[in-house]
Amino acid sequence: MTVSTGEPETPVEPSVVGLARHLRVALVYGRDARHRVLLSRVALAASLDAVLAVAADDRGSLVEVAQAFRDASPDAVLIACDGRELRRVAVALEALRLGCAFQRPRPTVHVVADARVGERLRPAANPFVLDVHADATAALVALRALRRSAQPDSVLRDELVEDAARALVASTGSSGLVVDVTETTTSCVLARAVGGIESVHLTRAGIGASVDRILAEVGADGVRRWLPWPIDAPALLERIYNRARWPGALPASELALAIEMAVARETIAAAVRAAERASIDVSELRAAPNMLVTGRAAGFPRPAETLLVLVDGLQPTGVVTVWREPDDGRAERLGLVVTVWGRRAAKLRFISAAGREEHRIQSGSLVRLPLAGDIDVTGAARGHGQAGPLGVLIDARGRPLPLPHRDAERLPVLVRWHQSAGAFPGKHP
Repeated sequence: MTVSTGEPETPVEPSVVGLARHLRVALVYGRDARHRVLLSRVALAASLDAVLAVAADDRGSLVEVAQAFRDASPDAVLIACDGRELRRVAVALEALRLGCAFQRPRPTVHVVADARVGERLRPAANPFVLDVHADATAALVALRALRRSAQPDSVLRDELVEDAARALVASTGSSGLVVDVTETTTSCVLARAVGGIESVHLTRAGIGASVDRILAEVGADGVRRWLPWPIDAPALLERIYNRARWPGALPASELALAIEMAVARETIAAAVRAAERASIDVSELRAAPNMLVTGRAAGFPRPAETLLVLVDGLQPTGVVTVWREPDDGRAERLGLVVTVWGRRAAKLRFISAAGREEHRIQSGSLVRLPLAGDIDVTGAARGHGQAGPLGVLIDARGRPLPLPHRDAERLPVLVRWHQSAGAFPGKHP
């Protein structure tokens, strides 16, 4: 993988990504809703697979909770509580001992709390190793170290994605979002211009071997609804699972490429939903003025296909400059995305070095304009950005993005969208 600042003339530093350990984690939290939110954010930021969530005040029997721990078979247990909930958390730890004491290796227990609270929990955690972390950042560092335990000196891909987000901010001077889609993971990382970072790393959610999670969440119809060609569900599932057997395989046909694009849309949407469940401000992610697409989603043959996947999956708002950077390539600017919505036609004015243009955009349409360079946008949308080879893509389809349910209505709409964006030129029925 390569990480650059998004400018062609900037040197690129190659990095070797280690084989990170897949970490299954159980979350245990108290009554305070902030504890649940904190653990959810730590799990997303550390790219953990949250296989179980246990509320310390759960009224289920000790045996039921112990069986849940045994079935989940976690590699680690992450706890957030305060001094008032020690007794309830101790009961949850007793259930953990009943369910996982004979598991090898035993799960480690990580407590995000005051040091005194952690020390009072230590006897209840016996015979498990217990680490106390003062805040979420310390827990994140410890859990990432556990993931790279097989290769202590390696760099995790989620860390590289976060570095790319910081580099994007440094090169543009404004907030930036990096969307990374790989064979097994999907990440959305927002770096703010004023400092701070918001990370969502969704594990077991990619376009390759981990596609089963997305299929379990949205079903075959959730993927099929993005295809501009008709295909029945059994044939689609066969193609998807056959693709999962061949990591890194390149699509051999336009239909295979369309399926990869459809899965990529759904993995990005799943990451956004996970962020929303963790009480992360999704509107801030969608409103980032600069966006960079990396990984497999950045390696589609045509730049317009990467742009369309980002717009459909993330559904950005405002005026956004979009880049892409494949794992084996350099960053390139794609174009400017302008989002408007409403039931009536909207007027947009574009001011650039070439002059001033005004366009009337019909509601529900997707329009691409051949503009270039630095552009100021006024009218129904306001902002500033830089258009690339794809020019300006105006998205007036509405939010959330409407898709008809019936094939007879949806397929013509998808064909029109793909042709407007420049994807699959001349390949539609």
